[in-house]
Formats: sequence, C-alpha cells, structure tokens
Amino acid sequence: MSRKTALVVVDVQRVMFETPGEVLHEGRRVLQTIAGLIASARKNDVPVVYIQHTTEGAGSEFEKDSHGWLIAEDIAPQDGDTISLKYTYDAFCNTQLHEKLTGIGATDLVFCGLQTEVCVDTTIRSALAHGYTSTLAEDGHSTYDNGVLSAKDIIAHHNQTLNRRFCKVVPASDITF
Repeated sequence: MSRKTALVVVDVQRVMFETPGEVLHEGRRVLQTIAGLIASARKNDVPVVYIQHTTEGAGSEFEKDSHGWLIAEDIAPQDGDTISLKYTYDAFCNTQLHEKLTGIGATDLVFCGLQTEVCVDTTIRSALAHGYTSTLAEDGHSTYDNGVLSAKDIIAHHNQTLNRRFCKVVPASDITF
C-alpha cells in the first residue's frame, strides 16, 4: 500500500486568539509556523484538513458560524481543503473525519494546532487508534498557562509524552511533504 500524507490543522479558530485575558504561548509565532506548514502542503499537493471545534446550541464561543468559531484569517481554508466539524475533544469521535481521510487516501497525518493538552493530544491519540501514522510539529501547537503549569511546560511535556508512543515529534522545519 502506498503512503499518502495529509496535514491536519486542529482548532486554529479566532476565539483562541481573541478571548480577553487568555494569551496563547507564542501565539503569533505558532500561527506563522502553521501558515508555513499549510503553504508547504499546498505547494506539494498534500491535502489540508481543518478541524473546527463546534458546540451545539446558541451562545457558546464555538457556536457554528459565530465570529469566534471561524478559522483564523491568516490560515483560512481554500477551495479543495477539507473541513471537519467536531463536538468533543476527539476529532474522530462522532464525526466524519475518518471517512474524509480515507476518501482522500490519507495514511499518514501531520498535526499542528490548538490546544496542546486538549484537542491536539486527544486527536493524536485517537489517530493512532484509527490506524494512522502521525507526526506532530513540535513548534506548531500551543496552549495557555493553566495556573498549575506554564504553557511552555505543558507544550514541552506533551512533546515528550506523545513522541514515540503516539506519534513522531519533530520541528516544523524538518517536516517535508
């Protein structure tokens, strides 16, 4: 079986950058890193798959079609990209993600996005359970300080924990499509 890679961009939505009092660790730099991964994927005809956290019901910060729910403008989806809505932290749970990835022939996934210890971690672990080989861009994901650990420590911890067990973790500059 031939291998085919897809880039999976997890929850890089406006609300993650615009919530008062919440500052993503190196948010602008991470967004630029993700934009670079997307540009490289597109240049090499690698499918780009956006995961978009969505809540059911009105009034949530992730309410479908609300301002905060939209993908960050700097990396907005283009025609031909795949978008998969999710309603839990796991992008595979009760969604069409697996079917969409199968439909484009993806066997290997490169992950980047937000929030490190929540949706990025959960989705990478689920990708392994679904039979995918995954890579995480070491410097292409971020989170917030949480009152117990700094965002920098959370990111470092997850890079260490996920590496070799659930995926390969490498700097974005080492990812070639």
